[in-house]
Amino acid sequence: MSQLTEPTQPVKMHRVKYDISYTANLGNFESAKINVGLEQDGLGHPDVTFEKVRQWVEENLEIAVKEVTSALKVN
Repeated sequence: MSQLTEPTQPVKMHRVKYDISYTANLGNFESAKINVGLEQDGLGHPDVTFEKVRQWVEENLEIAVKEVTSALKVN
């Protein structure tokens, strides 16, 4: 019996990891380092997953920096 459908290429899995950090100078030789990162599995081309992960990380870093600097009263 012959195949009724064309064989399909398997979809490749990938994992994207992106992290970013921000260092705030607190003065008097002190600093606060804020890190935000995300690791995400995806299917297909990794560029799509990377853009989503990057957007999430950068948005959340901005939020974290505002919260931390506000709590520490850093300019």
